[in-house]
Amino acid sequence: MAESLQIAFYIVSPIGTSLAVATAYYAIYRQTKPCVVVYYEPNPDTASLIDLVIRNIGTGTARDISFSDSLPILCWGIDKADNSESKQIDHRIPFLAPGKELRFNAGQYGGLKDRVKDGISVSPNYTFRTPLRSGKKGTDASMLDVNYMQHAGTKNSAAQDLSDALKGRNHTVFIQMNKSLASISKSLSELSDKRDDA
Repeated sequence: MAESLQIAFYIVSPIGTSLAVATAYYAIYRQTKPCVVVYYEPNPDTASLIDLVIRNIGTGTARDISFSDSLPILCWGIDKADNSESKQIDHRIPFLAPGKELRFNAGQYGGLKDRVKDGISVSPNYTFRTPLRSGKKGTDASMLDVNYMQHAGTKNSAAQDLSDALKGRNHTVFIQMNKSLASISKSLSELSDKRDDA
């Protein structure tokens, strides 16, 4: 009886140890794995503009990122594509840290819809370092689609409106205030000049 328990222990113990090591390695591996996603989203500041976002939502650094298909950008036109030439991202990105993103001006809804139609399936390919410091290749899947933005709101952010107002690009109270302050400043200068002459 004791011998059979000892034999069972010799069999079960290495299996248990191997499972514990494999579980620990997998947990650490998950902490070093990047996850690169690519998508279009409305520009947070300017109405009618759409950004292309490449984001690493994983916990490891992605290196030497390439894409299975070119990423359309600079596609202009609100209702339909205009005749301007669109561009595409087809080069490698050398480095994208965890939680970081790259933003590109993708264009406007009509121009992008004409270019991506019902969506483009894109696979970001990259390399990363495993816990054992060896290089490993990774691939994720994304869908470039603009259909969900068809009825999106078209107003600027408060920060953009304020910036435009201060630069005089839209008719707001700031323009009137600037004119009033300029008039007051001019009047004070004239009074100062008259006082100096007297």
